Amino acid sequence: MPKPEELVSDWKRSVVDDVIADRTDDLARFALHAARILAYPDLDVNDALRKVDDMGRQAAESAKKKLATPRRPTQVIEHINSYLFETQKFRPNTDDYYNPLNSYLNVVMERKTGIPITLCILYMRVAGALDFRLQPINFPSHFLLKHVMEGGNGEIVIDPFNGGRIMDDYALKALLERSYPGRQISLTRAFVEKTTASQAVIRLLNNLKGSYYESQDMDKYELANEMVLAIDQYNPDAIRDRGIVLLKKGLSDEAASALNMYLEVDPEAEDADDVLDIIRQIRSGTYGKK
Repeated sequence: MPKPEELVSDWKRSVVDDVIADRTDDLARFALHAARILAYPDLDVNDALRKVDDMGRQAAESAKKKLATPRRPTQVIEHINSYLFETQKFRPNTDDYYNPLNSYLNVVMERKTGIPITLCILYMRVAGALDFRLQPINFPSHFLLKHVMEGGNGEIVIDPFNGGRIMDDYALKALLERSYPGRQISLTRAFVEKTTASQAVIRLLNNLKGSYYESQDMDKYELANEMVLAIDQYNPDAIRDRGIVLLKKGLSDEAASALNMYLEVDPEAEDADDVLDIIRQIRSGTYGKK
């Protein structure tokens, strides 16, 4: 079985340069490589991607027969929705939302159920086969997509987790309020700006980190965290989490260095006082002692 450092090297060779180059059209490939490295070592990424692209071709061929030209964006969205959610019967996994299987695109394809980010990645790839350009949106707690109209004359926000629903400002505001209950945060354009490939892949990995932590699979948690750092070496949360992992391994000096770096990168972090207290305990030799 490959060592963790070999898997991180594999990730860097297979994915990282293209992620940093912001190839958002390739999010499906990146997600499949993440699944391969973290859980499915025998996964043939190219074969899995062909299956996604076959769906795109089917949707495109159907669109040629059913949609008149020129096509209105809403017609294309309705067609993709019909294909994915009625013909192919993809659906949101609301019963077992935090299961890591929902973040593995190959499994999402097999089970036809997933979470917002994986359903968005699938939807984007299928839409691309119809020459319908979509951009990813890193909306709080709920990944979304948008289509920018020709000439930049407006945009349409889409929620594949809810059957490809078109989101108006009222729906977006309601979604924001669910993410930040009681905080009265204004809906601004910043919330629906196109996100980068790096941010999208890091979000996918963070979802997996959360699942691994819940199941106490610390080996995969650490690997996913190192995959985040391979994309963004200054990612504050990943630096902090590396420190916590090192601390659990009993590597106190290395943990203190990582936690110090976290505070240097994000001195205004909400947990800065707690992290500083851990560092003090490590330095005084009292950490973990009653």
